[in-house]
Amino acid sequence: MKDLLRFFDGYYSSISIDLTDKNWHTKSYIPNVAGWYFIQTNMPLQRICAQGIWQETYVTKKKQETVPVRNYNLGERARRFSNEMSHYWNIEEIYSGMTSNLMKRAKEHTFADPGTTGLALSRYPEARDYQWQFGFYTLDRFLQKPSCHKMILNLGEQIWRSKNGWPLLCAE
Repeated sequence: MKDLLRFFDGYYSSISIDLTDKNWHTKSYIPNVAGWYFIQTNMPLQRICAQGIWQETYVTKKKQETVPVRNYNLGERARRFSNEMSHYWNIEEIYSGMTSNLMKRAKEHTFADPGTTGLALSRYPEARDYQWQFGFYTLDRFLQKPSCHKMILNLGEQIWRSKNGWPLLCAE
C-alpha cells in the first residue's frame, strides 16, 4: 500500500480540456488503458453551485422514450459542500476516479451522451469560461499485469481521495 501512496506523490500526466472540441481527448493522446484520473478546474465553488442540470430528460434513440438525463447535476453535488468540513473537501480537483479506459472516461466527463453517467462538462455553457485539466496515472506504470487489477484500481482511488480530500463532484 505504501508503494501506491508513493506512486501518487510522483509524476502524473495532465492535459488541458477543450470544452468546445468534441475530439480533444483523442488529439491529446490520452491512452486507452486502465488507470486513475482527476479533473481540476479554476471555476469558483459559487459558480459550480449555481449550475443546474443542463436538461432534466431526453428522448432515447432506440425506443424514443423520454427518460431522465443520467449526467451528473453539478450544482446539486457541489451544494453539499459545508464550511464546517471544508478541510475534507477538494474544491480544485473536483472529480477523481478509476477506469478501465482513461480516454473513454475523459470523453464521458466532457461530451457525454445524456444516458451516460458522467460530468458532461461541455453541456454547462458557463464551464467554458474556466480552465479544466484532466490529470491521470496509468495502472501499467504502477504495476504490469496485476493479478487483481480491479482491486488495485479501487484501492488507488481511495488512497488518492484520502490523500487529496474528497472531490467536490464525486458521489458520497
